Amino acid sequence: MKFLLLALAYSSLASATTYFLTVFAPDTTVDGALLNAAGQGFYTGTSGPATYCPDNVNPCPKVQGTLVYEGLTGMAVEVPGGQSIYVAPSGQVEYTHAHSAYIPEGSFTGGWYNKTILSDCEPTRYVLDFLSSDGTNIGGVKLCPDIEPWMQGTGASFRLYAGTCHFNLTDCIDAVGLNLNPVEADVGCWQYI
Repeated sequence: MKFLLLALAYSSLASATTYFLTVFAPDTTVDGALLNAAGQGFYTGTSGPATYCPDNVNPCPKVQGTLVYEGLTGMAVEVPGGQSIYVAPSGQVEYTHAHSAYIPEGSFTGGWYNKTILSDCEPTRYVLDFLSSDGTNIGGVKLCPDIEPWMQGTGASFRLYAGTCHFNLTDCIDAVGLNLNPVEADVGCWQYI
């Protein structure tokens, strides 16, 4: 038990500032899939994130992909005020619009935690998982093929969800967690849209 606690503490200390996300779901079609920000959500299958930089910003930061801060607290952006990440009551993992702190009532702004995966056959792995903070002990990371109409034609194949008491989709893949892949960029873009 002491070793597990030390491993969890070390994984928090030896971390980068920004990360890109991939799915850890062994033996599924989404294992290793890159998650990109688009339409205020996270999707697999898109060619990159949906970003914006106004004409009056010179120079615009180079788009580095979809980057987040540790613990999925926010998007790694340059826009003033940033963009927070939250889990909507329905389980959709979303991020706020630029210049807005609006988060729908009943959403979760925490609940993400580091999980250690031990295996006899594979090296120890650390992933990010979700547990709702409302006392229901409902959680988990899910990838669902239910893509909104406005995302049709973008290549999006699965959307990221977290288990909540109002989550009700049935055709999803349960992931073990999310891989946080460290990068050396400070921001991923000006803002994600």
